[in-house]
Formats: sequence, structure tokens, C-alpha cells
Amino acid sequence: MNEKTRALIFTSLGHYLNDNFIVLMSILIVYYIVEGVSPAFLAIATAAYSIISGLLSAPIGSVADRKGNYVELMLFGFILIGIANILFAASFVMYSLYFIALGAVFLGSGAAFYHPLGASILQIKYGKEEAPKALGINGSMGSLGRAIFPAILVLLLSSIGKVYGLLTISAYTFILAAVTYLGLRGITFAAPAKGPGSTTAKSSLRKYAFILVPLSVTVFVRSMFITGVTTYVPTYMTHLYRSAIVMGTVLTASYSMAIVGQPYFGRITASLGGRSVLIITTVGATLSFLLFLLIKEFYLQVMFFAVYSFFAYSGFPNLLGYVGQVVDRDALTRANGIIWGVANTVGGAAGVLLGGSLITIIGLGNVMWVFAIIAITSAALLVTLPRLKQPLKAP
Repeated sequence: MNEKTRALIFTSLGHYLNDNFIVLMSILIVYYIVEGVSPAFLAIATAAYSIISGLLSAPIGSVADRKGNYVELMLFGFILIGIANILFAASFVMYSLYFIALGAVFLGSGAAFYHPLGASILQIKYGKEEAPKALGINGSMGSLGRAIFPAILVLLLSSIGKVYGLLTISAYTFILAAVTYLGLRGITFAAPAKGPGSTTAKSSLRKYAFILVPLSVTVFVRSMFITGVTTYVPTYMTHLYRSAIVMGTVLTASYSMAIVGQPYFGRITASLGGRSVLIITTVGATLSFLLFLLIKEFYLQVMFFAVYSFFAYSGFPNLLGYVGQVVDRDALTRANGIIWGVANTVGGAAGVLLGGSLITIIGLGNVMWVFAIIAITSAALLVTLPRLKQPLKAP
């Protein structure tokens, strides 16, 4: 098996594993509330998980750019996630907020590793032209992991209990992490070109500020909209139709559309360019969400939310495919971390916190319209992205 194929197969397995845990905190909240844990504390812990994950991504990318140790760093991230599950299991034995908080810190820290590292491996092995297609295939495996993990987790917690269920998930994490590491170990990554005029990763990154700054701002606002909607729309529709079935319908629609959407948008990012596809997906998500709010008939709402999900969950191949098209190897992983970690993940946490703070003041229905205004703002910010005739070259 050649290195490109190995890189795609085993980074996809890593993406599947990593995205299992995007929904872990939201599911555990249900069990913690039953145990009497304060919802306010759980909201803070969940936001802290996202913020830690986002802020650590860029420094991790900087280390990987300097040392080229992508595979070892990815393994370390998965180990942290496995430890987080052990800490959450301990919280149901000790009934201590300390273990919940520590688990959130370890989970957020571990989640910071995969996206900048996995994207860089594929960008390096596949090159600027082919990488978005590989990222789309890879991203669909992440979406699959996010879609099926809730059923796996709930089944385990219900059948063998919360403690043993989480310990089983921890063992599952370590096993899949080891398989991913062994599959990627030995893949070679040529060192970034260095010469008399070479620069440090930090100074090299400054060269791309004219595109990374407006892109970061746009992605931050876009993620406030998308993550905020994803977090609160099941509650919104359950309240609107007074049916618990709606929540499952909405989640199935949103997660399954991403499995199809990510490879598709990866392919067209390769052919049309990241800027064009970011415009298409952001405008498409905004318009379909507005229709979702305006039309109150149930089946039409589900249809428009599915269309929204198709456009909204295109981030991994589109955003990081875009970064790979405009940023050269010397600053690639750090740039991935800034766009995916700081802009996308922290922006999403900001959207969740904003929505949570406004619900008791203006009501959930009005919060949805606040997210619609944020969506329109993110679409307007697209005009700040510069057009590039060709990728930049490192000095």
C-alpha cells in the first residue's frame, strides 16, 4: 500500500475516532443533571472544553510545523481523550465536580490535536490540487463517527452502567488510537525547504496575514451561527411541535447530510477553489436557515434544515482545503490550527454562550433570529476575502 493511500485510510480512522467525542459532553450532561449537577456548571465546563480545544490548535500546529512529528502528536491527543473518559467515569464514582472539570480539560486538550494534524498530513501527501478531495473523504468519516457514537454511548451506559460504559469507551479509544498510530507510523514527510532567506514559523505565517485575518473573522462569525443553531435547534423544534421524535429527526438529518456533503464539497473545492466554495456554502446555509425559520410546516422545516446541514457541515474539506491552497508548507499546520481551532471552534463556543445567555431574556424563538442575523453578517464578510490568482509561495 502506498503512503498516500495509507495516509488517507488511517487519518480517516483517526477522524472517525476524534469526532465521536464532539457529542460526548452534550450526552453526559443529561446524566449529570439527573445526578443533581448544576446546569450552569455543566454549561461552563462544556464551553471550556471548546475554548481549550480551539486555543491549543495553533500552538500544536506550530510544533508540528517545526518538528514534523504529526503522527506522534496525534497519538498523544487521543491518549488525552482516553484519559478524559476515565475521569468522567470517576466522576460517577466520587460524585465530584473536580473530575468533571478535569475531564473537560483533558477532553478539550485532546480534541485540539486531530484536525490541524490530520489535515496537514493529507495536504502534504496529496498536494494543493488533490488534497481537498482527500479531505472530503476523510471528513465524511468524521461525520460518520459523530452520527453513530451517540447510539454506541447510550447503549453502553444503559446496558453496563455509566462507570463501566465510560471505561469501555476509554479502552475503545486507546485501541483505535493504537491502530491509527501504527497505520501512519513510518510515513515520510519531507522537511520544509530552508535556505539563506528562511524564516521562523511565526514570521512565515505573517506573510499570509492578509488572507488569514479576514478568513478567521469570517469563519469565527460563521461558526457562531452554525454551532449556535446546531446546539439549540433540537430544543427549538421540540418546543414548537411538542414532540421528542423531532429531535431525533433533526439530528439524523444534520449528521447524515454531512456524510454525503463533505466528499462533495471536497471535490468542488479542488476544482473551483476554496474561496468560491466558502461563498457557496455560507450563502446556501444562510438562505436555507432563513427558509427553515419562515416556513412553519413540519416536513418542509425538516427538509430545509437538511439542506442547511448539507451546506453548513462542509467545513473540514472546504476551510482546510482552502488553507492548503493558499498557505505553503512552512506555516501550514499552524494556519490550519488558527482557522479550525481559534476561528471555527472558539467561534462556535461563542455562539453557544451567546445563545445560552439570551434564551432567558428574549426567548428561544428570538434567539434563532439572532443566529439568522449572525448568518447574514457572516455572508456579508465574504467580500473581505481577497481573490488569489495563484497560491502563495514561501520565501
